[in-house]
Amino acid sequence: MRPWLVALGGVSLCSLFSAPAHAYCLTHTCDPMHDNCEMVDGCNVSGKVLFWPSSCVSYDVQKDGSQKLGISYDTISMVAVNAFSQWLNADCGGGTHPSIRLADLGPVACSLPEYNKSQPNANIITFRDNDWPYANAVDTLALTTVWFNSDSGEIFDANMEINSFMYDFAVGEQGTKLDLASVVTHEAGHFLGLSHSSSFTATMYRSYNSQMSTIEMDDVLAICESLPPTRVPDSDDCTPRHGFSGACSTTQTGCCSTAVGAAATRGQPLALVALGLGLSAWRVRRRTGRSKSLDRV
Repeated sequence: MRPWLVALGGVSLCSLFSAPAHAYCLTHTCDPMHDNCEMVDGCNVSGKVLFWPSSCVSYDVQKDGSQKLGISYDTISMVAVNAFSQWLNADCGGGTHPSIRLADLGPVACSLPEYNKSQPNANIITFRDNDWPYANAVDTLALTTVWFNSDSGEIFDANMEINSFMYDFAVGEQGTKLDLASVVTHEAGHFLGLSHSSSFTATMYRSYNSQMSTIEMDDVLAICESLPPTRVPDSDDCTPRHGFSGACSTTQTGCCSTAVGAAATRGQPLALVALGLGLSAWRVRRRTGRSKSLDRV
């Protein structure tokens, strides 16, 4: 869905790794749905690259988990910790790692993916048990929505939604149940600034398979370019923009009334981008019996 990465003092991944041309994409402020964005090797490269300005970003798991699927808060919290750890522990060369850390501020009551322009916020992870109000619902397992400054690329807020309304998830793929860890690890990549990859074996490939819970070389290259160890963040503050609140706002501003993938309030500094994980390739792989080996999806 969208990535946010900062190329402050960007480090060339070619100098860190001897590998073939990468397949990953970084998210930019240009909106391909409405603007004439330049595409290079399948990646949108117009505008600013999205980035978290601080070296610390907080997230919060919605306290109810999924009552429909019987997945508790503790379970999804454990999955989220493991998913983010995959990205934060990526080896960027010489034992260095991406220049960001995550802070779990605990359970929150709000289950709406909102960003408040003048009130406290929370970057939430939530299940949607009762509805999935987005386009292409039948093919979307999860969605991460990011609000950012369209002039600078600075990320303001990010929220991850899991489509428990239409799909059944479990920790570890079980029969027809999809692997929750694989889905959340993919979405965590979006949360940390990455877009989709064209590599079938990368975790950031746009379609699901059950081996996405651990990242592969294309993913490592992506996160190390997005959040290079040498960058100089603006701060080390983990507090969400305008402060932290686990409750939904009374008057929601910047919420999901904007169409997925469209820019909100054109010409204004606030914009929205949403990236998700699809199911179509999983269906194809199941039919052909093809399994994932190296990188993932």
